[in-house]
Amino acid sequence: MNLSRLRNILTMAIATSAIASCSMMEEDLSDCPDGLDVYFKYDYNIQRADMFADHVGAVTVYVFDEANRFVMQRTVANTAGEAPLKKRGFAMHFNSSELAPGRYSLLALAGQKDYGDMLQARGAKFRRTELTKGDDISKLMVTLDRGEISGGNLVPVEHESMPLDTLWHGLNVRTVELSQDRTVNGVIAPVKDTISLVRDTKQLNITLRQDKKDGELFVGDYDVRIIDRNGLLAYDNTPDKDDRQMLYTPYVSWETDGDAPMPANPDQIGQKAAHYELFTSRIMYHNDTPQENARLVITNRTSGRTVVDIDLAHILATGRDWFSINNYTPQEFLDREYRYNLDFFLVGTEWRYMIFTIGVLDYSMRFQNENL
Repeated sequence: MNLSRLRNILTMAIATSAIASCSMMEEDLSDCPDGLDVYFKYDYNIQRADMFADHVGAVTVYVFDEANRFVMQRTVANTAGEAPLKKRGFAMHFNSSELAPGRYSLLALAGQKDYGDMLQARGAKFRRTELTKGDDISKLMVTLDRGEISGGNLVPVEHESMPLDTLWHGLNVRTVELSQDRTVNGVIAPVKDTISLVRDTKQLNITLRQDKKDGELFVGDYDVRIIDRNGLLAYDNTPDKDDRQMLYTPYVSWETDGDAPMPANPDQIGQKAAHYELFTSRIMYHNDTPQENARLVITNRTSGRTVVDIDLAHILATGRDWFSINNYTPQEFLDREYRYNLDFFLVGTEWRYMIFTIGVLDYSMRFQNENL
């Protein structure tokens, strides 16, 4: 073998190795001279801090052409042996051989673990549409598992006593343009773009508190439900208004004696409490049609009487008052926050007031029953 031929073989081998390594999604993209690098961030939260590396365990990018027809998708997930999403500067690379020059739309869906692994676990799932090449972007939808229609045309979420998996959605559809020869300072370089994520899965802790003198309080005494039309999300993360209303019930509940002081009311001691933990899909704020807002309904199972029936989206959105400096809209606040606590204080079988707190922050707000 002559020297010239050997040099050609080595050059081809190096090029092949570079293409292979570029198809892997790693933080070091020095051997990926062209194509597209997609970065990610999750700072659309109340803390306004990028929590992508700490919270997200798997991300899928869907690529559509200029006519919004499906081209390809790529998924990267952390595993027990490798956690690429936790690495600083993580980016997903697409080779120029995969994406020809042109304009593309990018959309991302993410979770805490690989989508395939999530489907194998117990509980209700956020199921994604399986796309084929050429499908329109509108076909990409996320559907939450539901059971048979319950009373009043409500569709129950059959969670099997498991919390919902965390679903993140791209904050918006990104548009990028790949040119034939893109250079930076005379050197061929990939196009770079960043996709921001918003968390759709919400967690609510509902607590009923009652003075011991009013008798025993058990979790089985009350039926706690959230009703919302948010079980089918379109590609732009908006719920399908023609889908049925979903019925969310607690995946876990427990009782406490309440001998310790309340954080928001240090003088409130000696109250028994029943706790109910629920997860829901994205909560929307319907300003023009408040009747479409999510509702929290609590019923006394013995008497059949409705104890609580409130506009949940409206109550939760009042939390934006704590962050007035940021001038959040109701919907932006609902999208940024994902953990809410509502404590209802009962006198007999009636609730007199409610304490509303968010996440782990030391903010609380009191609502009187008559004001709602």
